[in-house]
Amino acid sequence: MLRDGYDTVSVDAIAASAGIGRTTFFRYFGSKSGVIWAPFEQTVVWLREDLQAPAPGNDPLEVVRRAVVGSTARALASSEVWLERFQLLDTHPVLRSEGCEHWERWKQAIVDHLLDRPSTAADSVTATAVAGACHGVFVAELRDPQNSDADRRALLDRLDESLGRVCTALHPLLAPR
Repeated sequence: MLRDGYDTVSVDAIAASAGIGRTTFFRYFGSKSGVIWAPFEQTVVWLREDLQAPAPGNDPLEVVRRAVVGSTARALASSEVWLERFQLLDTHPVLRSEGCEHWERWKQAIVDHLLDRPSTAADSVTATAVAGACHGVFVAELRDPQNSDADRRALLDRLDESLGRVCTALHPLLAPR
């Protein structure tokens, strides 16, 4: 798909390349776009795991920052074409239109984490706003033209720095009243 274009590659070609039949393909992926979105869903799983991991201190936004960066690092390490896949997801009209439900699951992981912290004053509106801000930072950093698979560490460093600035600014929203 990266080489020939999303529209050009057929389900039959993908299945044949993988050595499986159409029925098996659809059982695992559901659709052609499912091939592209499946690794993203694993990133959401990693985000949830990282949000639940014990962390030093009790700052919920620090946990969010570390979890977003950590799950992104795991995702980057899992694929040689991770950035290219994101660019395809972000630029192809069909894939981009399907993005809402996937990104909502990503943001919901953060909302759930914040609402589960009794030490914060987070309500659903505040938690959703914080998750939306983190999502905005995440997507903006992924869209940065400086990104390359040759220098993934730089992407992670920029993501960490940007999330740190935004989380610091959002911190008063979660302070107990």
